[in-house]
Amino acid sequence: MPLVRISLAWIAICFSWHAFADFPTAKSLFEKQEYQLAKPRLEKLAELGHVEAQFLVSRIYAEGLGTEIDINKAYAWTLIARDRDHPEAAKQYLALRRKLESRRDGKEAFSELNSKFGEDALFGNLYPIANRFVVGSGAKIKAIRQDEPNFPSYFERGGVSAWAVVHYDINEDGKVENAKVIASFPVDGINEYVLRAVNSWRFEPPRDLYGDTMRLEMQLHSFQINAAQGSQSRRFNRDNQEYLDAIAAAARAEFAEYQYLYAILAESNILKTENPLEWYQKAAINGHQTAQYRLAQCLITGNGCDKDRSKAINWLAVAAEGGNPKAAYLLAQELLDSNNVNFEPRKAARYLELAALQEYMPAIADYASLLAMSDDPQIYNPNKAVSLAEQGRAIDPNHPDLLSTLGVAFIELGQQGRGEAMLQQAITEARKRNWATQNFEDLLLDYQTSVAGMN
Repeated sequence: MPLVRISLAWIAICFSWHAFADFPTAKSLFEKQEYQLAKPRLEKLAELGHVEAQFLVSRIYAEGLGTEIDINKAYAWTLIARDRDHPEAAKQYLALRRKLESRRDGKEAFSELNSKFGEDALFGNLYPIANRFVVGSGAKIKAIRQDEPNFPSYFERGGVSAWAVVHYDINEDGKVENAKVIASFPVDGINEYVLRAVNSWRFEPPRDLYGDTMRLEMQLHSFQINAAQGSQSRRFNRDNQEYLDAIAAAARAEFAEYQYLYAILAESNILKTENPLEWYQKAAINGHQTAQYRLAQCLITGNGCDKDRSKAINWLAVAAEGGNPKAAYLLAQELLDSNNVNFEPRKAARYLELAALQEYMPAIADYASLLAMSDDPQIYNPNKAVSLAEQGRAIDPNHPDLLSTLGVAFIELGQQGRGEAMLQQAITEARKRNWATQNFEDLLLDYQTSVAGMN
């Protein structure tokens, strides 16, 4: 567990946060001599281990491009890039070494940067160790209804071939949310049929180790229609390969969105020979926030890479500070765990607020609850809790957690009867949704006992 604390300190100290830009975007700014825009973007990518970005950052400091010349920093970044086998770094290193006013200062600058962003630091704090991806091997969940898509009968008669990959979430009620076709071929060919099917799926409410209901994010499912061999099938195979080759070309050209897409296709076995983790990591290093979140999932579950809680938290921090609401929410859960050495409720409140501002429902519910129940005066704000919970009820009017938070907040504001009624309503709604009710019942009993004691 101490490793996790060291890791969070490392991530807080090391990284500077700016708007997302993948390497082609940042490099384009550099080539257009828009160095003040390019510099922060390239530095962020360099800090995540993008070798070409590291070399360009060394040039920025060596040549004073959009900033003052800093030979020590240039020397340090050049050494880091050289250690990662950048083809031009060795030559630049020799030139910069002659320009150093103090060899000791240069070595100190390198030592400081290398301890944060060098190869050993990144492999120790961020980069996962690969194992095998197994689609559907995440949290155990029982399907109540999981119908296959109802494709038109003429698909079979016409020899239609197609595939689609879908991401979806499962909420605390076991219902599907946010179903989205990530990729398909022919493009949009079967999207409406697979989305209709996925949105109709129902599962038993997912539960954590304590039996409380929970969400499952970014579940993955692929659909394929394979026609019998013939001219239609051969044409599909040819066109499909051209489509996949185009995605591969964009991924290898370092467009982060396509690197992420390529990873999904590999994980879904649409691509048979690629390693999904390799491409998720490339996209994550290239600044893709969802890929960063996906790496954190991998490190938490052990599906696709070895489990490593410390690295997972670091990737969540990177993605959360970049604006990803799901990462911010998961990171907040870690910071709110009183059994965790990283217990930091104030920092958790900040991450929950970031996610709530993007209308991410789990964050709205948890942030409102924290505001209503915290014993920290810098967090406690029952009036704000009421406002936020009502905002959430515009999305889900009878959400048990929101009703419970309103109940607590009203009691904290001196409205005992109204608060108890809300808590009772939360219990009723939780039963309807097949949620565990013990926590809601305990809250109601505690407040009723407190009032009885006062009388």
